[in-house]
Amino acid sequence: MHKPRVLFLGRTTLDILYRLDRMPEEDTKVYAHDLQAAPGGPALNAAVTHALLGGKAMLVSAVGNGPWAAPVRRQLRRHGVRLLDLAAGTAYETPLCTVLANAANAARTIVNPPISQVPLRHLSASWAAEMPSSWGRIPPVVLTDGFFLEETSALLSACKSAGAAICLDGGSWKPGTEELAPLLTAAICSERFAIPGPGGGPNGNPDAVFAWFAARGVPYVAVTRGPKPILASVRGHRFEIEVAGIAAADTLGAGDVLHGAFCYHFALNPDFEPALRKASAIATLSCQGPGAQAWATQPGKATTG
Repeated sequence: MHKPRVLFLGRTTLDILYRLDRMPEEDTKVYAHDLQAAPGGPALNAAVTHALLGGKAMLVSAVGNGPWAAPVRRQLRRHGVRLLDLAAGTAYETPLCTVLANAANAARTIVNPPISQVPLRHLSASWAAEMPSSWGRIPPVVLTDGFFLEETSALLSACKSAGAAICLDGGSWKPGTEELAPLLTAAICSERFAIPGPGGGPNGNPDAVFAWFAARGVPYVAVTRGPKPILASVRGHRFEIEVAGIAAADTLGAGDVLHGAFCYHFALNPDFEPALRKASAIATLSCQGPGAQAWATQPGKATTG
């Protein structure tokens, strides 16, 4: 079987994860029972998931320099993920994020650093000019997490014109989403994704999400809701995907795992519902161990399904 090829565009971070017995109260001191530092970010985690499943991944992101860039680059090399760095030759530094994971309910709180103001490279519409020749033609599936849309919009349009399926990881609404929507083949959003304006938020509204994307011609839409069933639509036909009940140990990165696994299966066979069901099973498995990659070493690991 050939290796499915997917291009991932979006954010890369280094995450410092503190595992706590419970979330601390204000103006207190606590000790974590575990500490982990690992590369993260929705696009990076999705690309690594795709690679772990056996796919060929290219990541377009901003990594740059600074003290946190080296572990990110090592991780990508370890998993065979190629990198096109939008921050190459700039003063941009890989963001350091603090993640507080609550052992009592497997929830997590993320503290991001200030948004960098360093100008980044804008990609052209020429695939041949931007990508290494060894990576071949435009892949069948492209994922964007909504970050760096200004820098990557021309290339996304070119990929769409060449026949690639453009998928959105809609963790939250981001500037440029409205301009991106007409390019999309699939939008897989979290329940925190809120359409701006009346009826769209602040805590998300699945019906508003489905209606908004349908009005812009997006055929495949899904809304993930943690342990509750995934709501999904194929050209207006609604259905649900049950999420297996588990004792979740760590939900950090589960959505990223779902998107990476979905891209892997959708690139193999562009059938939305089966790909989403397989991705959901892998994302659920990822919640049973620490970190966004522990699922790959667990007994009974879900692979190509």
